[in-house]
Amino acid sequence: MKPIVELITAWADYESKNPAANAAEFCSHFLMDHKGPAAPDQIPATLEDKDVDQELATLIGQLNAIHVVYAKSVLKAFPGIELEWFYFMKAIARYREARKSDVVAAVFFEQSTGIDILNRIKKAGLLIERSDPSDKRAKLVKLSTKGEKLLQLLHTSLFKADQLLFHDLSASNKKLLINLLTDTQQKHHTLIAENKHKQLEELNLTISDQE
Repeated sequence: MKPIVELITAWADYESKNPAANAAEFCSHFLMDHKGPAAPDQIPATLEDKDVDQELATLIGQLNAIHVVYAKSVLKAFPGIELEWFYFMKAIARYREARKSDVVAAVFFEQSTGIDILNRIKKAGLLIERSDPSDKRAKLVKLSTKGEKLLQLLHTSLFKADQLLFHDLSASNKKLLINLLTDTQQKHHTLIAENKHKQLEELNLTISDQE
């Protein structure tokens, strides 16, 4: 199908389902459902490309730092609870029960630092720990009833930080950003998990081998 025919067909379908929609909303919808063109093989990035990568990384990093400021402000209502605890408890809730090492890896912390955080969460009565039946050297953790209740409260309260940061973005633009960044997040989550002890240069070679 020719690109113009594909675009017209997509517009007709979208308009039939959303009669009041405008062109900008359609464009956002169309981009959410269609990936951009793949980068040409073996073409080195120009200086401009590298500048764009750096600007994007800086922007995402700054937004994360701003979100942390807002989130820590919210946590003032929960004395003794650290923001990192929320990340760890969310990961545990996804697994329901998991090895400590797997939880730490899921939130991208160094093992020693992550285990220390898990021990503090356990000391607060928010986790239940037991030996892994398949490996007595490993420990399994899950949220206690107290931990489950706290996590629900934190989700509700920390939503205020999310909302404050992204309030000015339209719902369609939020979905577009999620669509654009999810593949990158998943790709590098797997890359890190499978290459824990490699240096950055080795990770670059791994990416090149996969392309």
